[in-house]
Amino acid sequence: MKNIYIIYGTSGLIGRHLAQKLHESNSYIIGVSRNVARTKKKLPFLNEIHSLENLSSETFKNNKNKFIFINLSGEPLLGLWTKNKKSRVLESRKYGVSKSIELIKKHNLLNSSILSASGIGIYKKHESKSITEKYSETGNSFVSNMSEKLEINLKENAPKSTKKINLRFGIVLSKNGGSLTYLKLIYNFFIGGKIDNGNQWWSWVHIEDVIESIIHIINKNIEGSINITSPNPEQQKDFSKTLGKTMKRPNFIITPSIFLKPILGEFTSEIADSRKVLPQILLESGFNFKYKNLQKALDNILK
Repeated sequence: MKNIYIIYGTSGLIGRHLAQKLHESNSYIIGVSRNVARTKKKLPFLNEIHSLENLSSETFKNNKNKFIFINLSGEPLLGLWTKNKKSRVLESRKYGVSKSIELIKKHNLLNSSILSASGIGIYKKHESKSITEKYSETGNSFVSNMSEKLEINLKENAPKSTKKINLRFGIVLSKNGGSLTYLKLIYNFFIGGKIDNGNQWWSWVHIEDVIESIIHIINKNIEGSINITSPNPEQQKDFSKTLGKTMKRPNFIITPSIFLKPILGEFTSEIADSRKVLPQILLESGFNFKYKNLQKALDNILK
C-alpha cells in the first residue's frame, strides 16, 4: 500500500509548494490543472498531470492504496465581486471536491481522504474574541456563506468511510504570490498604514507552516475543520507597522475602508473586519510552528 496524493490547483501558491515538499519524500503525486502543459513545465517532477475534465489514473485500479485528494483550486478572491465573479469563485472551489467524491465512489476507494481549502472568513467577525474551531457562529458575507456551502457539500456528499478535512486558511504570507504581493505594492508606493483605526485582527500564517501543517494533518489522521493560522495574530495597525519597518518604508497613511470599495468591492470587508483566529487543533495535536512571530516570518520572506 502506498499514499497517492491528488492535488487540484497544483500550480497555485499552496499547491506548488505542497507538491515540492511531497516530492522531497518521494511521494506519488498526481497534479490536476487547467493548463497541463504549463504545469508540466513548472513542476516536471509530478508523476502524473491531468486536466480537470480528464482526471484518470491507473493507480485508481488498486483500492488498497491510500488516496489523499487535496482541493486547492479556485479563482482568486481579489477583484470586484460581480454576480459572475461570485459564481466562478464558488464553482471553481466546488469542482475538486465533487470530482474527488465521484472518483472515490466510481473506483470504490475505501481508504481515502479529502482535504479541501476553506478559510477563516467563515467565522462571524468579532472585535476581540479569540476564535478557535469550537466557535460555531458563521458570518453573513459572501466568503462566509461560500465557505459554509463548501464545507456542507463535503460533509453531506462524501462517503462515510472517507476522511473529511476543511483547511481554514488565514492570510498566507509567501515570497511569491499571496496577499503579501499586494501589500508590498502598497508600501513600495509609500502609501502603507492603517486601514480604518487598524484595530481589526489579521490572522496570518507563513507558507512553510501552511505546508507542514497539511502534512501534519494527513500523518496524524486529523479530521474536521482546522484553522491554519499562526498562534499569534496581529492587529492590522501592528501588522502594517512591522511590514513597513521590515521593508524600510513609511507607515503613516490612514485609509478608510470605504475608499477601497470602488477597487475591491465586497472584498473590502475581508480586510476591514476583525477575526482573531487561533489554531487550537494544530497546537493540541503537537504541531510546532516554525514562524510564530510576524517579524521572523517577514524577515524570512523579504530578506
